[in-house]
Amino acid sequence: MMLCEALRDRIQAWLRDYDRLQYLAVILLYIQIACALLGSLGALYNGVLLINLAIALFALVAIESSSQSLGRTYAVLLFCAIFLDIFWFILFCHEIWILTPGDYTALYIFSIKLTLVMQIIGFSIRFSSSFLWIQIYRLGLSYVVEPAPTPRDADFDLRNSFLSPTAPTPAVLRQTSDSSDALGGSIYDPAYYSSLFEESQEEKTASQHSV
Repeated sequence: MMLCEALRDRIQAWLRDYDRLQYLAVILLYIQIACALLGSLGALYNGVLLINLAIALFALVAIESSSQSLGRTYAVLLFCAIFLDIFWFILFCHEIWILTPGDYTALYIFSIKLTLVMQIIGFSIRFSSSFLWIQIYRLGLSYVVEPAPTPRDADFDLRNSFLSPTAPTPAVLRQTSDSSDALGGSIYDPAYYSSLFEESQEEKTASQHSV
């Protein structure tokens, strides 16, 4: 009983760890890419696998770039890909399954059934990863809602990949204000320049009178 409770607590803690979930999501994306590449070797019915390959590569770009707009776009593409997989199974799964060696060569049938197997594996991973991305979204949302968030690592921007951009922190605003005061108060201040010009003119006039 205590072992089950410890295991449950460990799983719950793991599901609340954003970095681990993101790492698992990347691994699942690589598996989807591998399945799509193998399935694209089929003689027919491999168009959907190429589409899923493009979506998986797009997801990797969204994660690496930590782009908010790309993250939201991938969320839409993921659910569209799941519905596309379902329609593909409805249209072609039975037709592929009943292929017989008498009509086609053995290599031809093997390539098409390989496409079917890779599509089944890829769909299973995409469907399960959709719940993973929902959990990642929830963690990102809770992270933003918490008061006075502090970025802990370089993946801070990705925590809000499905959300609107966060407002700049007071420290950033203060740093920007200080830098603008340092620049605007001396170099880019017209009054400062005019006072320097008047002082130089007065010194020049005084030197001429002394001569």
